Amino acid sequence: MPIWVKRNIILFLTGKLTAVLGSSIYGFAIGLYILAETGSSLNFSITLFVSILPRILLSPIAGTLSDRIDRKKIIIISDFACAVWLLVIFIIFTFLTQHIWLLFLATFILSSLNTFYSTAVTSAIHNMVGSDYIQKAMSLNQVAVSISTILGPVLGGVLFGFMSISTFMIINIIAFTFSGIVSIFINYHLFSEKKVEAKEETFFSELKIGLTYVKQQSFIKNLLFIAVFLNFWFAVFPVALPYLVLTVRGMESYQLGIIEGSFSIGMLIISIVLAQMKEIKNKKRSIFGGLVGLSSMLILLGIPSVPGLSNLPNMFFFPFLITIVLLLASFIMLINMPVMVLLQKSTPDHYRGRVMSLVETGASCMTPLGFIVFGYLLEFTPVWFLLLICGASIFIIVLYSLRNKRFIQQLNSSINDNIVAVEG
Repeated sequence: MPIWVKRNIILFLTGKLTAVLGSSIYGFAIGLYILAETGSSLNFSITLFVSILPRILLSPIAGTLSDRIDRKKIIIISDFACAVWLLVIFIIFTFLTQHIWLLFLATFILSSLNTFYSTAVTSAIHNMVGSDYIQKAMSLNQVAVSISTILGPVLGGVLFGFMSISTFMIINIIAFTFSGIVSIFINYHLFSEKKVEAKEETFFSELKIGLTYVKQQSFIKNLLFIAVFLNFWFAVFPVALPYLVLTVRGMESYQLGIIEGSFSIGMLIISIVLAQMKEIKNKKRSIFGGLVGLSSMLILLGIPSVPGLSNLPNMFFFPFLITIVLLLASFIMLINMPVMVLLQKSTPDHYRGRVMSLVETGASCMTPLGFIVFGYLLEFTPVWFLLLICGASIFIIVLYSLRNKRFIQQLNSSINDNIVAVEG
């Protein structure tokens, strides 16, 4: 690996791990604080809602901005803006008022700023490491996220007992500041394409041009279709798992924590493996094999709630659920990684921000609806039956995609074009 690529990856990993871990600790502590102060699950749900809403609303805008402006500037400004904004909230919360609405506002603005940061980072990875190391860089990026997801709740839970919420704000301010400083030393233009002089367009014109480009790319449109429906049916998982573990099986809350934690561990393990190996060559097999595996794991997840098996002890189902969730996360990585690598390589640099942001918007826009629909259905539908329906629906998506000859031809063509580009 060239020394400049290695330097970029090390600096990128250091800054990303610091920022995401700080945010994970802070986010977990905020959730505990709101529950402790209000005793309201509704207020906790509002926190989750205001954290995901900006990603859905602002991703297309963030993508367009990252194609118009130097992405390095967006990344650095976003990091420092998060630090400054949280410092303002810290001052208001410590010296003026501690109303819950202030934390809702803080979460909404932080999530908005992070949307611009993450979109710029995702669209800059190709130029930061080059075509040969995209899988490694994106896998290591997921390693940082997975480590933070595992350690954040643990550290947040341990520190919450003897630290004030203001202290958690200070920790996150330091984390964002450090990440911003590290980003200054990253060369995000190491493999940038030479810009072709073009007529200056307005912001909204470029947003429209990006949407038109995606509409004209049948391959990307089909990927968006899969992402939208896949994420809707998969939204049953975070809703059904706690209900299955705590209500149906009557397990302890710490067991739920371990089972949910195995999801991040599964992603971490596969991310480390993918970071060490060469780029996946048979991307079609990885994507569709992962989808079939994901479908199967969702169906198997419902087994502990099947009426005929209700008498089996939890000591049997506890390791069973850990294994299923770990495999579930592994299959998700086998789907996401080749898709993201293909999108990175096949999308021109001046469209990459808009394409990646629109894919993310499509992937996440149906998740809140899925939460509401499946939360409602769980009130009167057996868990195993609901998981069976969702798993089978994902399998139908696989069959539809495989029967769509045009999509398969485009997928093969995209893969072959990238292989030729790499070998050339």
